[in-house]
Amino acid sequence: MDNSNLNYDDSLFVSIQRIERNKLLNETDKYLMSDYPISSNNLVLIKQYRQDLRDYMDSSYFTSNISLPFPDFPQFPF
Repeated sequence: MDNSNLNYDDSLFVSIQRIERNKLLNETDKYLMSDYPISSNNLVLIKQYRQDLRDYMDSSYFTSNISLPFPDFPQFPF
């Protein structure tokens, strides 16, 4: 991500958002474990969600719209 157009407050916010994004990624790690009971369809949803979280911070849209919300966690039965 290019931080050249961000001021100090924005850079701090980006850092906080990155921490929160990493927390969300960590919370979904368990779904990727080979022994976690999850359907293949739900696994695809989780993988897409995790990719969306990664893309979230790399988005030029994020840097120009600093209040962009995180992607929603997929809704599926457990």
